[in-house]
Amino acid sequence: MPNEYLPFTAVQTGGAREINFPLHENDVNVGHVGAMLESLLDSISREIRVRRNVSDGDVLQAMCMALAIRMHMVEAAPDTVRAMVAATLERADEAVAESVVQVAGSA
Repeated sequence: MPNEYLPFTAVQTGGAREINFPLHENDVNVGHVGAMLESLLDSISREIRVRRNVSDGDVLQAMCMALAIRMHMVEAAPDTVRAMVAATLERADEAVAESVVQVAGSA
């Protein structure tokens, strides 16, 4: 799946962020990637709504722990998995940094 992208709209306070995520060459189904991303973000939002005093650090810590668990479930050499995760995170971060935020109520 080289050179493919996942267009994604992240709704946030005051507007929405239009992101064009580059996909890893080993991704099989862009629809699955998008659905899982949406489900993960929805789940985090639900947890934040039902708990008091959830910090950004709490969220990032839980996400990192979940990622570490999933990384060790992959049937590949640990160094290979770490390199893939690091490269994929860097590309995703760049995509978000380059994205355009549409402010609510503006055209």
